[in-house]
Amino acid sequence: MILDLTHTIRENMPVYPGSPQPAFKPSGNLTRNGYRETLIQFASHTGTHMDAPSHMLPHGSSLDVLPVSQFCGRAVVVDVSFLPPGGIITADFLRGLNGAVLSTDFVLFYTGWEKKWGTDAYFDDTFPVPDKEAARYLVSCGLKGVGTDALSVDTLAASDRQTHKTLLGGGLVIVESLCLKKVVGRQDMMFFALPMKFMDADGAPVRAVAEFRDFSEKEEGTDA
Repeated sequence: MILDLTHTIRENMPVYPGSPQPAFKPSGNLTRNGYRETLIQFASHTGTHMDAPSHMLPHGSSLDVLPVSQFCGRAVVVDVSFLPPGGIITADFLRGLNGAVLSTDFVLFYTGWEKKWGTDAYFDDTFPVPDKEAARYLVSCGLKGVGTDALSVDTLAASDRQTHKTLLGGGLVIVESLCLKKVVGRQDMMFFALPMKFMDADGAPVRAVAEFRDFSEKEEGTDA
C-alpha cells in the first residue's frame, strides 16, 4: 500500500509569510500548438517541501548534491497533537518513545496543523516544535531527516531558527507541510520524499509518500 503525503501546489495556497504565491500560465495549448504546456512560478519552499542544509547554513549542502538515499528510509510518525498551544517537543519526550527514534531514519511529527491547511489558522504561531535540546537529540540518533505537518520546525517568531540550524547542521534534511493524519502513530512505514533536482537547491517541493508492506500476502518464491 502506498499513500500520498503531499499537498497539491495551486494558486492561493498557504505559503510561508513573505513568500510569493504560485502562478500558473499556459505556454502551449492543443488548439494553437497541438500540445499542452504550463509555465509555473513558485518559491523553492512551496507546499510540501524539503529544506537543504544550504537553506540556513553558509557552507551547507544543497539538495542537488545530496545522495538520493538521503531522501528515503524507515519512518516513525509521532503524535504531538495533544500538546497545548505553544507546546514544546522535548528531548525527554523523545527518549521516552521506547527506542522508536533510534530505530528509524525519519521522525515525522503530527501536530494536527494539517487539519488547518487552507485556513488562516494554519498560520497560528502555536504549533508544537522541538526545542534545541530535542533537535540535538534527533541529530545524535543518526537520522536522515525530520518532518512535520506544520508550517515549520521553528515557530514563526523564532528569528534565530535554532531548531532548523541544529538539524541542518547535523546533516539532516527537513520536510515541512506534510499530510500525516492518515499515517499518525505508524512505526512500520517506508518514507520517500524526492525533491525536484535543480542547481543549488536550498529547498524544493517534494512528492512525499508512505509505503506499507502487506505482511498478509505470501512472499514471492516462498512456500505457503
